[in-house]
Amino acid sequence: MSFRRKITRRQFIKGAAIAGGAMMLPIKWFGRGTAYAFGQSPSVPKFTIPLPGLGPGGIPVASPTSMVDPVTNLLTDYYTITARQSYHDFHPDLPGTGSKIWGYAPEGGVTSQGYLGGVIVAQKDRPVRLKVKNKLPKVHPLPVDKTIMGAESSEAENRMTVHLHGGLVPWNSDGGPYSWFTPGGLNYKQGVSFKNPGPVQGSAEYYYPNQQSARLVWYHDHALGITRLNAYAGLASAYIIRDPIEQALIRNNVIPSREIPLVLQDKTFVDGTDPNYTRGVAGDLWYPYLYEPDRWAYGPNEDPPRNVIGLLPSPSVVPEFFSDTIVVNGAVYPYARVEPRHYRFRILNGSQARFYNLQLYYADSSSGTEANLANPGPRMIQIGTEGGFLPRPVALKNQQIGFDLITGNANQYTLLLAPGERADVIIDFSSCSAGSKLILYSDAPAPFPMGDPLNDYTTQGTSPNTRTLLQFQVVPRVGAKDPPSLSFLELIANGSLGVGALAGALLPAIEKCDLRQATRVRDLTLNEDFDEYGRLIQFLGTNVATGSGPPPVFGRKYDDAPTETPEDGDMEVWRIFNLTGDTHPIHFHLVNVQVLSRRPFDAASYKGTPAFTGPARNPDANELGWKETVRMNPGEMTEVVMKFDLPKGKFMNNLPLSTRTGVTGHEYVWHCHILEHEEHDMMRPLIVKP
Repeated sequence: MSFRRKITRRQFIKGAAIAGGAMMLPIKWFGRGTAYAFGQSPSVPKFTIPLPGLGPGGIPVASPTSMVDPVTNLLTDYYTITARQSYHDFHPDLPGTGSKIWGYAPEGGVTSQGYLGGVIVAQKDRPVRLKVKNKLPKVHPLPVDKTIMGAESSEAENRMTVHLHGGLVPWNSDGGPYSWFTPGGLNYKQGVSFKNPGPVQGSAEYYYPNQQSARLVWYHDHALGITRLNAYAGLASAYIIRDPIEQALIRNNVIPSREIPLVLQDKTFVDGTDPNYTRGVAGDLWYPYLYEPDRWAYGPNEDPPRNVIGLLPSPSVVPEFFSDTIVVNGAVYPYARVEPRHYRFRILNGSQARFYNLQLYYADSSSGTEANLANPGPRMIQIGTEGGFLPRPVALKNQQIGFDLITGNANQYTLLLAPGERADVIIDFSSCSAGSKLILYSDAPAPFPMGDPLNDYTTQGTSPNTRTLLQFQVVPRVGAKDPPSLSFLELIANGSLGVGALAGALLPAIEKCDLRQATRVRDLTLNEDFDEYGRLIQFLGTNVATGSGPPPVFGRKYDDAPTETPEDGDMEVWRIFNLTGDTHPIHFHLVNVQVLSRRPFDAASYKGTPAFTGPARNPDANELGWKETVRMNPGEMTEVVMKFDLPKGKFMNNLPLSTRTGVTGHEYVWHCHILEHEEHDMMRPLIVKP
């Protein structure tokens, strides 16, 4: 059971069911007053600005120079980007002339910096070398807590590194937490695992072999102690890998060529009314800086109280952050114009902690800005995840969140995306008449799955609102109708066509892991406790207790001795037991995994050996491909299999090995991708021994 609240959402669901049995699913939030969980953004109208696309006037796409790499003799694309501070107009009605951001500015062809800028489009098996310059100013635009690991007062606020999230890369190009570096100069510093210096001080060079199939990956900051702040400030962008199979599917009109990225984030903006907030003026990005014991459990208030250092620091890390305003592709509540055709959407949940249950509804006719939940729009057909194409397309019903009354976990949803997860979906707007409007809608509770109504913003017509994300405006079609072949994947997903030879000819086969080759089964745990200041803190751990109980303590700090140390080529099954009250999106560096099963167990009685309380259930249909960010629910064991294959090629010759952890090998990590959890301290080293 979570430490988080005196009365959790799970307890509320159970209590309501026992009291009268009148609770109906899906659960609706009750009304509330005007108090919100975090600072409120200035109100702006919804759906008055267009969705930024890729290219001029939208999200900048980086341009490479191509040459034969002197190390590998392979034709290689070279990119240069600079991390620097600038200003971005999220919405014209926000105060000021733009919000202060940190971001990537691509060089070569496109030199202007834009939010989410530096999108890289790569080709399978054609390497990329990425040179990154750190030109960030000394003072961070957001409040920095100096009490957490890696962000101590002696460390610079403008440290950075680059992690290719989902990339199969050498460990020294993975952008791990200790691989940070500062701008060049007299005060230049670098992390102990920084092994990829660029041509000049204050720069780094990353090597990405792209030995992966077509997929959407992304790159973002991963510097120890300030990852959550750097990413929120804007150090993130997309990285798209293409391959011949995908190109043939597009050329043969099986997958639409009309492709639209959707990067979903929630942000809060400074309204200028808090005199104690000193890291921004009205219209800038706002980030919480106080730990509130009346909102989150606090060690000294527990029975028995925890022995802590003293007063809570300010600024302080917080357990999670749920903003009040939705941003898509860097625009606050944009609209997108679509014709009655098929479109392909590449969706990334780039939020700090907020989950999305994406659905599509026609807009309410009276306002055009709110979703009419009784009038669903076209189904989404999912064809891929963060690991590439699925083995077969999946039709997603437009349905709201529903919960299992026994476990409290969601058992009904449409397209559920946790932070870090991606989805590749097709939507056919052919049945939508010109002039109609549709709303991309989400009703996922925050935190997930139990939720707190204070984190659910539902203002009508304007912000703050975290349910209506994007408006589609259907315009008349120009030209001929789409060919029938663009409906094949939808027909297969709906069961209207067989899935045999036809499906195999459309989507590439997914290689299954042979469990007979697994060399080890590991039992691991997700944990929650209090830190030395009495604040909530999350940990990963094994099934071996690290401290005296009761209850037994299994969590381990990031800097504790590594326990996950497979050898190159090993295949392992990990059974991960969630002892907390939250669903955690667990992200694996280096490897993709396959979800095998989920199974409920008695978390309260867990002492290293589980007491299962029900049968195992299969992964969802849209989890049957490869993944590297996996949702793990409270009171459930999530079973995954992975093979620890290092990248292959001449670039691995003479690669220095990491010795930082005391185990010599290739240094990666695995962690929760709720960024506040990852930072404090839900991350562990993953050392692959040669």
